[in-house]
Amino acid sequence: MAREAKHTASISLGIMGAGFLATFPAGGHWAGALLHGGFEAGLVGGLADWFAVTALFRRPLGLPIPHTALLPRNRDKVVRALIHAIENEFLTKESIKRKAAEARVAEKALELAEGRLPEIVRAVVLLGDHLLNHLPAERIADFAAGELERALERLDARALLRTVRDEAIARGYEERALLFLLEKAEGLASSDAARYQLGHMAASALSNLQMNGLMGFAVNAFVGFMSEDKLGGLLQNAILNSLREMRADAGHPLRLLLLDELRRALDGLPDSDAVVREIESAKGRLFERPGVRERLQRWLEELRVRLLDWLHSERFAEAFAIPVLEKLIASVKENAAMMHALQEWTQNQISLLVERNHSKIGKLVKENLDRLDNDTLIRMMEDKLGKDLQWIRVNGAVCGFLIGLALEGINLLTGA
Repeated sequence: MAREAKHTASISLGIMGAGFLATFPAGGHWAGALLHGGFEAGLVGGLADWFAVTALFRRPLGLPIPHTALLPRNRDKVVRALIHAIENEFLTKESIKRKAAEARVAEKALELAEGRLPEIVRAVVLLGDHLLNHLPAERIADFAAGELERALERLDARALLRTVRDEAIARGYEERALLFLLEKAEGLASSDAARYQLGHMAASALSNLQMNGLMGFAVNAFVGFMSEDKLGGLLQNAILNSLREMRADAGHPLRLLLLDELRRALDGLPDSDAVVREIESAKGRLFERPGVRERLQRWLEELRVRLLDWLHSERFAEAFAIPVLEKLIASVKENAAMMHALQEWTQNQISLLVERNHSKIGKLVKENLDRLDNDTLIRMMEDKLGKDLQWIRVNGAVCGFLIGLALEGINLLTGA
């Protein structure tokens, strides 16, 4: 476009010059004199504007005419003026802050994020993959083991026992424990081995009884009549009946007695010095065992592999990440107070950024301009401004022609 405008300007100057020469012979006639004066003024105007436009960028015809090639000779002054205008008139701190406030950056950022959730999830996956693959499992295991060891050292054994006692009583664990023991005892007592052992113990006890007279005769007769298996069966049935009654009847006296004993044992746990010493000793021995840190490190490695598999699976994006992000964005947008706080925070961050970096705008402009030599800079300016500048030449020639017609007309009228 700049070349076309330059070509048009050259044509207009050529027309004025050709007209000026062509009207010389007709100078004796008033019409010829009028046109000659117009073309003369148009030629002068076109040449003057050509000189002015050319003098901005270079020396006309390469001649060392003073006050020409203005831009190359005053490059530093022009750059300083441009930077000053940009920093103090066009891109002032206040104007940037005002535009940032009007832009509602927080709202637009949320809307942008809402429309690009798959891209955000892919970025999260890449970041998570990088972090998981570069986390030092050995150092984390050492750190975790050290923290656990220090936490155990600070643990109050009596306070722990009080918590266990209160929780067990509040949740009825002592009764559950008794029912569990009764069930296990019933299973043990119903076995053939238990019946045999009970029969053997009963027979041994009866044979060791030392009685005289009628009582001794009766006992010996009973022992002779009852085998060990029968004795075991009698005792087994009696024990099983008692255990079943205790399990079925919440008010069974023996069951209540056992529960009372269990509760007293639980209640006395925090005051038991032996139990407290055992817990303290176990705390110290836990991390003295070989391989604790190695097992913790292996567990962390396994956890990392599972996390990586989950991170790269389709269900992570579809079933977890995108729904979570959608819910988070929706909750933020619906919360007016949070949106206001987010907007204020964003505005403050932009203000701080502008305050700290506003001077860099001018530096950036200067650095970019300094990379260009004079010829390149002139070509760029001619390319951007050349069209308008060349039309100045056209306008100068046309206006000169019209003014020349007017002046010559006045001369002809006053001369007549």
